Amino acid sequence: MIFKNFFSKLVFFQAVFCCIIIGFDSVDANAQEKNNNKGQVTGLPIPRFVSVKSSKVNVRRGPSSTYQIDWVYTRMGVPLKVTAEYQNWRRVEDFQGEGGWIHSRLLSGKRFIIILDSRVILKRRPNKKSPPVAIVEKGVIGRLVSTAGDWCEISVSGHSGWVMTESVWGTFLKRN
Repeated sequence: MIFKNFFSKLVFFQAVFCCIIIGFDSVDANAQEKNNNKGQVTGLPIPRFVSVKSSKVNVRRGPSSTYQIDWVYTRMGVPLKVTAEYQNWRRVEDFQGEGGWIHSRLLSGKRFIIILDSRVILKRRPNKKSPPVAIVEKGVIGRLVSTAGDWCEISVSGHSGWVMTESVWGTFLKRN
């Protein structure tokens, strides 16, 4: 009787162990699926750049409104990199590498960049010898219009022109 009880418990624990192993296999398959560089929710590329849609956006520790707010973006257009998706939430990173979760309705697909260098000359054309249009200071956020080689066309405070991609964050060209 003791051996019969022991073996039935052993069979039970073997079955549980197999279920756990199968569970880990499916988690591993999910991880491999995530490595296809597409979001499981939207099917859009991961990582990708987005921007803050309004002037007050909470960044949370996890993908739910019950998680603690770590900080608040108070400026519309801040460029962010989406690194993960979970239901209606997006895990994002800013130009300083800080991350957190933001509800998807607070993000926009409009592309913006942030100037990283202390003073950047906005050029009329994507060429170092092109005449200057304006000088843009570090931390300024501009709308990304287009890219061409090592150059980004941006619009900042009514001025449009070209800057080297190495001077900005918000595009996968060069520095990012």
